[in-house]
Amino acid sequence: MNSGAGGFDSHALPPSLSPVLTLREYEPGDETEILAAFNRIFAAVDPTFTPRTERFWRWQFLENPSGSLALLAWTEDGRVAGQLANVLQRVRMDGKLVSFSQAVDSMSDPAQRQGLKRESLQARLGNAYAEKYAGPAPGQHALLWGAPVPAAWRVGKTFIRYEVIRTQLQLVVPPALVRAKPARDVTVQVVERFPLEVADLFERVCEEHRAIAVRDAPQLDWRFATHPEKTYAIALARRGEALIGAAVFRRGAFDARADQGLLCDWLVPAGEADARATLLAWLAERGRAEGVERLCALFPDTTREWIAFQRAGFRVEPTTYAIVGRECVPGYDMRWMHEHWYYTLGDTDLV
Repeated sequence: MNSGAGGFDSHALPPSLSPVLTLREYEPGDETEILAAFNRIFAAVDPTFTPRTERFWRWQFLENPSGSLALLAWTEDGRVAGQLANVLQRVRMDGKLVSFSQAVDSMSDPAQRQGLKRESLQARLGNAYAEKYAGPAPGQHALLWGAPVPAAWRVGKTFIRYEVIRTQLQLVVPPALVRAKPARDVTVQVVERFPLEVADLFERVCEEHRAIAVRDAPQLDWRFATHPEKTYAIALARRGEALIGAAVFRRGAFDARADQGLLCDWLVPAGEADARATLLAWLAERGRAEGVERLCALFPDTTREWIAFQRAGFRVEPTTYAIVGRECVPGYDMRWMHEHWYYTLGDTDLV
């Protein structure tokens, strides 16, 4: 794993925890014990839990082009007692390339939990991570964020200074009710991987967003084309040879509702109304072919897509998720993120 911010000095957590735990970054070979701890801890609390495989773990944390970082708490006998694992994102923010850090795997052994009346092991890991890696210096993370489950959110807001960026809403519609017709001069090409020219498309989209995660071919291929457990349909909109839009679809579950047509990513520049209409028509047709009852998309409610999709027939519904974060760079607080950060479902680990 690569933090881009230098190593973490191994040290023991204060002796108020018993036994004493040693905190350090991931090192090659740790994955065996990490997976054993993860599968043991989550199986004990979730009867529907499916054990995590090493192949998935390596994809998520070692193969991400933007990097990843995990802090681990170890017992004296070499067992993982707790973990805070983050997937990193290269982000274009006000014209500069920075790193956002998304917490995706947070766990602690029940024997080490101390509840919310005292700072828990998970809070200690979160604060140690923030103090070392978050900040305005080169290589530090400009935002710590996540879409946490309720228990993790209680710890985050109480002890780690996390705040709500937004209570997340979703856009949904039955495929038959999508109001969009393909443009005559725009074609849709379904591909297995993204072409290198998607980087040029990303640059066009960057012009209207002050913060957006990098969407180049290596990053998008990692996220969608090489996922070891899920299959996505990648659609490119072209006018002649020119790439003018891209969308990613999969049939799956979101927010405890199964068999939805999920719009996992959307990259259409402002002014490309024909690309938007053509890709929406493709999305509706794909949904009908997959037999889903409804399509689902996530965007910030401050983006033009939020209104454009409603004009195409989508309607707003609540979700159980909040997007939360911790301010790391002065001037870029959670209100700024609420107004200027563009993301989709594919930016999260939810689909």
